[in-house]
Amino acid sequence: MPDQSQSAGQQLDASYPAPPDYYAQFTDANVARLASTDTDAALDDPELKFLVPPVPPLSGSYSGFGRLWQVQDRLPTLAEQNIPQLYSEGPIDRITELKRLNHSILFEFLDLVDVLIKDPSQFSARTERIRDILVNAHHLINEYRSHQAKETLKLMLQQQIDAKRESTRITLEKCKELQAEVERLRQEAAAVDIHTSAPEAGGHTQEQEETTGYADPSAISAAGLQAILEEVLAIH
Repeated sequence: MPDQSQSAGQQLDASYPAPPDYYAQFTDANVARLASTDTDAALDDPELKFLVPPVPPLSGSYSGFGRLWQVQDRLPTLAEQNIPQLYSEGPIDRITELKRLNHSILFEFLDLVDVLIKDPSQFSARTERIRDILVNAHHLINEYRSHQAKETLKLMLQQQIDAKRESTRITLEKCKELQAEVERLRQEAAAVDIHTSAPEAGGHTQEQEETTGYADPSAISAAGLQAILEEVLAIH
């Protein structure tokens, strides 16, 4: 990928920088040509070379939005930041060290107030000391980030599992209620079948059925009602 920093580097200082000059190469015609052109040939073409995406970096650093980013995202050491380390090397009790640094900030602040009263010209050394303490404290906190990410992911997965288990429990309860209702209707259908073995006096006649448009419920056999219930159960 050709170097694009020369044309775009001077535009990153503005609050709303202009687009890089090579955006004009992204025409419909060039995009269509790129689809049918070999990558090596496109890199040699002055109109297509900017359309070829760069190879993703595997090591080192890369530039983005005017800043330099490391490919391997890791916490830089205090030495790499030119900050003195105010706690011991090796395994330490981070909670104890954080409390100690927190107390140190309070004492340093009181000393800063005293210096500002007695000799304001000496305040810079105190503010630098407070800055070093704060950076050390934040460095210890940032070392917990990977652990925090893992625990957060575990919590999210556990919440999803709990939600699915609750949904399954509710579904099973509804299935049991539906099965109990179907069994009750089957028993009622069996009782209706006994009473419909002979026509009852005063029942609906065929003429009444044609007039009202409704069938006599007692004329439905138990087998027919059971078939209807099984169809409903199959749908659910």
